[in-house]
Order: sequence, then structure tokens, then C-alpha cells
Amino acid sequence: MALVWGRITIQSEAFLSSINSINGPNATASGAYVHSSYFLTGENRMFERFGQHGAQFARNAPFSNFFLTPGGNSWGAWEAKSRWSVLDLSDVDRGQYNDITTGLNWYWSDRTRVMFDWIHPFTSSLSTFGASEADILAMRFDFNW
Repeated sequence: MALVWGRITIQSEAFLSSINSINGPNATASGAYVHSSYFLTGENRMFERFGQHGAQFARNAPFSNFFLTPGGNSWGAWEAKSRWSVLDLSDVDRGQYNDITTGLNWYWSDRTRVMFDWIHPFTSSLSTFGASEADILAMRFDFNW
């Protein structure tokens, strides 16, 4: 499911998978996520009904590419984002994995962005290493051609 309403995007997916076990009963695994974002600089996501790989979101393009010169400047596009994800492996005795992510995407052009994320994963007591929580700060540079 995806919804684009001006600067706001909400997207979600879910899956349910059947596991045919050789040495035990059959089981299921399931997962889902909900993602939302908001363009602080006014842009919006574009949906391509007939994209290269079928229906898909197009590249995000800033109104003006990032540049700094003595005669002027543009800061590109800024997007605030958040996401919640869950993976449930309780049927195979591996517990539940969750994470919350918030961050910013900085688009220099339609092919270049810098991503800043705070990720907070947490697991249930039945997971492989038991109940745990963590905080991860991540920064990624994405150049796409």
C-alpha cells in the first residue's frame, strides 16, 4: 500500500511465508513495515505506473540541485522520514525482531543523496540472542546512475 499526498508519503508492506520443515512441523513467518516521509522543502514523490520494473516510485528530484557559488546557492531537497518494521519468527522458536528508524534524506540531485538515520532495534526474549535493544547512528552516501 502506498499513499502520496503532496509532501507526505505513507507506504506499507506485509508478508506471510509458509515454511515446510524437514525435521519438524510446518511453520509460518511474517513481517511488515510502515514508512512515512515528509519533504521539508516542498517536493513530493512521483509514482510511475509503467516504470522500468513495473509500478514503482520514480527518482526523487529536488526543485533545485545542491550547489554553493559566490553568486548564489541551493540546498537541494530535505526529507524527514520514519519507519517501523517487525519480523515474527515465533513459529520457528526465534522470537520477534522489531526496529524503529527516524532520519533525514538530503537530495543533492535526482541521483545523489546523503541519508542520516537513527535506528533502534529490539528483540523478544525468544530471539537467538535473547531480548536486546540497541541504538545505531548511520550515515550513507547514495550515488545512483
